[in-house]
Amino acid sequence: MDARVSLALRRAQWPLRGGRAGPVSVDSLAGRLKLTPKRLAEAVDDLARLGFVIESHPMLGLQLVAAPPQFFAEEIACELSVQRVGCQVRCTDSTASTNDLAWEWAGRGAGEADGLAVFAEHQSAGRGRRGNRWLSAPHASILGSVVLWMPQSPALGALLTRAAAVAVARAVVDQGEVEIGIKWPNDLVIEDRKVGGILVEARPARGELGPVVIGIGLNCSQGSEAFPPEIRGGVTSLGMAGLEVDRTLLARSLLVRLDEVAAQTTAPGGAAEVQRDASAMCRTLGRRIAVREGETTYSGEVIGLDPDYGLVLRLAEGGIRRFPAMTAHVVAQ
Repeated sequence: MDARVSLALRRAQWPLRGGRAGPVSVDSLAGRLKLTPKRLAEAVDDLARLGFVIESHPMLGLQLVAAPPQFFAEEIACELSVQRVGCQVRCTDSTASTNDLAWEWAGRGAGEADGLAVFAEHQSAGRGRRGNRWLSAPHASILGSVVLWMPQSPALGALLTRAAAVAVARAVVDQGEVEIGIKWPNDLVIEDRKVGGILVEARPARGELGPVVIGIGLNCSQGSEAFPPEIRGGVTSLGMAGLEVDRTLLARSLLVRLDEVAAQTTAPGGAAEVQRDASAMCRTLGRRIAVREGETTYSGEVIGLDPDYGLVLRLAEGGIRRFPAMTAHVVAQ
């Protein structure tokens, strides 16, 4: 497939931030991509064989009516404006967990796996924080993981969780007007309902650098019936929030945004900038919540996030206490 053609048609059908959709002139598209009319027609035929439904208007040009439901690695990676994240893209129909798949690739070493992004249409054992499962019907979400070799430090997981959450939120906003925020420590929320989550995993490594996997789940097109009744009131999707998206274009934007924040985390002063940006998006700040640490539940007002991404509460009974993300979790807010 010529992914440049399919992407041009996708962008015309799904213009960013409310732009006007419409057909693409054959002459302008051929000229922009430096294709002869014959080669463009062949590329369109190739796309049709893959399941793309493309209408040809004699006066107006080409218009994408429908695209296949699955990801194509060629499209996600095509001329992507990144330095590191997304330089390699792999897609699969189903896997137990994209994080597990990413770790398999990480075993080949930094030379082959650094910056690799893997996407799956379905996960049979997707996992979230504290052993929770991530549920998703095929073709309805973005389920992906990225492998990075990063400087090792005790605070690395918290830093990358913040950075990835910021990147996901920015990628969503790139697609259209929506109020998306971060619920401490690793959830993305729209109107206090979970729309996505981050799971960062690191393993011991020799030397200064070691592999880290950043897993991301983002609900895109589900309706409320897609979620079990017991969690239905607390979850949502971009579609339910009124933002219809093309998952391929969103995945591309996500990799660009992840590439930006990955570079930021290792730049001088970058970690502080990530902390500032995550705090600005954090919907937990200023709330009265209950937090469980061990067997004890505490309540109070969230007054800050510490540099290691711990939650700082002014306790209802008086005093201020810090709750690390690794050992505490919010039970009510």
